[in-house]
Amino acid sequence: RVLLRVRAQSHDPLRRPIPTPTCTPRGMAPPAVSLLLRGRAATTLVECASAGPPRTNSGIRCAPVDERVEMSANGAYLAVVEEAGVRVLDAHTGEQKMSLARPGAQALSFSPKGTFLLTWEKLKEEDDGNLRLWRVSTAETVLAFKQKVLGDKAAWPALQWSADERIACRLVTNEVHFFELVDGAELSPSHKLRVERVGQCALAPAGDSLHVATFVPEVKGAPATVRLWRYPDFGEGRFLASKAFYKASEVQLRWSPAGTGLLIQTHTEVDKSGKSYYGESGLHYMNISSAISQVKLPKDGPVHDVQWAPGGAEFCAISGYAPAVAALYNANCVQIHSFGEAARNTVRWAPHGRSFILGGFGNLGGELSFWDRKTLKCLNTVDAHMTVVHEWSPDSRYFLTGILWPRLRVDNGYKLWAPNGKLVHEERIDELSISAWRPAPAVDYPPPEEDCFAPVSQAGGTAAAAKAPSKYVPPGARGGSAAGAAGKGTSLSALAAAMETSGSAVMRQGAPLGAEPSAEEAAASKNAAKNKAKREAKKKKEAGVVPEPKPAEPPSKPAAAGAADSGEMNEEKLEKKVRNVEKKLRQIIELKELQAGGKALEANQIDKITQLEVVRKELEGWQLKLEESKKKDMWR
Repeated sequence: RVLLRVRAQSHDPLRRPIPTPTCTPRGMAPPAVSLLLRGRAATTLVECASAGPPRTNSGIRCAPVDERVEMSANGAYLAVVEEAGVRVLDAHTGEQKMSLARPGAQALSFSPKGTFLLTWEKLKEEDDGNLRLWRVSTAETVLAFKQKVLGDKAAWPALQWSADERIACRLVTNEVHFFELVDGAELSPSHKLRVERVGQCALAPAGDSLHVATFVPEVKGAPATVRLWRYPDFGEGRFLASKAFYKASEVQLRWSPAGTGLLIQTHTEVDKSGKSYYGESGLHYMNISSAISQVKLPKDGPVHDVQWAPGGAEFCAISGYAPAVAALYNANCVQIHSFGEAARNTVRWAPHGRSFILGGFGNLGGELSFWDRKTLKCLNTVDAHMTVVHEWSPDSRYFLTGILWPRLRVDNGYKLWAPNGKLVHEERIDELSISAWRPAPAVDYPPPEEDCFAPVSQAGGTAAAAKAPSKYVPPGARGGSAAGAAGKGTSLSALAAAMETSGSAVMRQGAPLGAEPSAEEAAASKNAAKNKAKREAKKKKEAGVVPEPKPAEPPSKPAAAGAADSGEMNEEKLEKKVRNVEKKLRQIIELKELQAGGKALEANQIDKITQLEVVRKELEGWQLKLEESKKKDMWR
């Protein structure tokens, strides 16, 4: 059986060996992770050692014209676009490795090992190609293409690579072209995969054989299709697996780290059910063994994020209308554990797979929770509002959050968190526009120590847990006093009536005119009234005046159900009131759907959403009054 296996492998010329872990030898300290920072003053690389604050690597100094900075996947090189052109630097020493007179380059991308650099610039008539592949060691052009439009971020880089850099592929009209980049190879495609209307392709990151996934979007009633292929077996009908489905005008193809399974996150612009303005989404799974299934999500609504665990045996998905549900699944798409509902839209695994974060960024409040995969318990929850960039360090010991310019022009800086959510380091940098870890293989670092996963309360951390938001209550519903009721009206007559009833208009800083007094102010008023009565009684006693007996208070009447304060309302007015409150409720539900779809809302719109339960109860009250009014009319 072993001999047959060896023979089968020997016929595969592109079989790649499984990389051997290169952990740090016993007794040697692991290399420090480095953080690339670009502020208004300079662009530097700082080293984050296991102890002490980050220190600057004085050898790395560059002046990129903007955010056009790229680091190789192995962390060896740093490429920047400066006024004179493109420079490639050694990420350890700062030594210049290559220089290109291409100041108009707008996008950069390294091959996995840093052997090649891909650049794109606007197409000029005299150019033989504006999409170019350069060999870093010699600065020579290896491949050149003409590509008019750069496209969106999801379409870059325009070349995808195998892990060993032997094969690169490029998507063109109705085809996927493959290039074998070995010494002496021709610059023309070695193989072509013909797929009509292909809109996307994705190479598997690993595996004994090279696999590629292709996606054809739905059009004119025809379903969308995702197929898996083995390179270079691209004959007619030779695909390994095929999945056809509707409601998929665009997808995100996520290969497992082992390159055997594929998660397909689908999305369509139109939701025919009318539940959402932002279309529908779904999650499907298929592998190279032809297994196909749809992931059963615990809650209806969009799929916000899905990420494979570094080991590839499980994945975490966040889905559903707000508040979304986060859940853990195994490779068979069976749910292992649910992390409950919260305002989340992001999941990120640490490279070693022991810890992960669940966060709510973008238009959400910035709640960030740290979880231990071993115990499936939340170690800490912190506030990371206004976060623009977030990323684990290669050694899994730090989680980076940054507020970048020009997305936000205030409070620019970055924070480093431990795996248990403890704040390790914080720094403000004016106009910080880049904050990113220098890539490095996770196998170069040992796993974090066990004490890194102690809950913050046990570890003595200072990171404050996020305060649970209190339920919003509008000023008019905070009490039944006349002063509080005066806040509902806007006329001077309403304010005068409130003053006449309560004795004075309540005025305090930060509160609307006629608002109900706070608990402290009410207590102070009661004490002052008691003291005043005592003083007056003492004066009368000293003067020999007998105080008049207090008249007996009439028994309090129970509040009449219905419109006791505003008088009886007829059926027509009640129906009008019900329609107005129903309209208000629909507006709040629409705003909530917009928020769940990822749209940024204004502060007053968010306040409206918090009034959802109050408006629902108000509607129930008016509907009850309307039913009672109809019953009275029936017996008249």
